[in-house]
Amino acid sequence: MNTSHHPKLRGFSMLEMVIVVSIIGIMATIAIPRFADAGSGRRLSAAKRTLINDIESAQIRARATSKVHVIKFYPSENRYIIVEGEDIRREAVILVRDFDEDPFALGINRTSLGGDEYAVISVYGDMTPGFTVGLLDGGIEIRVEIGGVAGFGVTPTLTLTDGEAVVLESLKMVDVK
Repeated sequence: MNTSHHPKLRGFSMLEMVIVVSIIGIMATIAIPRFADAGSGRRLSAAKRTLINDIESAQIRARATSKVHVIKFYPSENRYIIVEGEDIRREAVILVRDFDEDPFALGINRTSLGGDEYAVISVYGDMTPGFTVGLLDGGIEIRVEIGGVAGFGVTPTLTLTDGEAVVLESLKMVDVK
């Protein structure tokens, strides 16, 4: 008599497979948008750190050179520039930051600076006025708050000696560092 003892092979039933696949699908539906937002969050955090570092560098430079510095925002172009002195001329520009380009690829949604869109850094490194910048990436906005002082005497007026539009147009073509 040939009786071989084979254990009964058990597999997953169709119902068990459907339940497992459904659970995985639900988890993926919840997780994928969070992963998509993570890239946006990294870009926004990097832009925030860059903006703060640029301003701190300008404050240090203003103290070191004993010259007023100006940071001027162009929200419609997602850009800001920092100039040494009160005149926007090509020779005075020390930094141009364009958030349209990589690695940021995001927008400057707004600032609280008003129509002039600029703040002044004194020879002591104090900034007036303090302001807020809204950085926007794919519908997600973060606010960057920059502290300032109430006033440090006479606030310089920004003069546009070469014609600001001409300077900005030429800066688009040349890498200013």
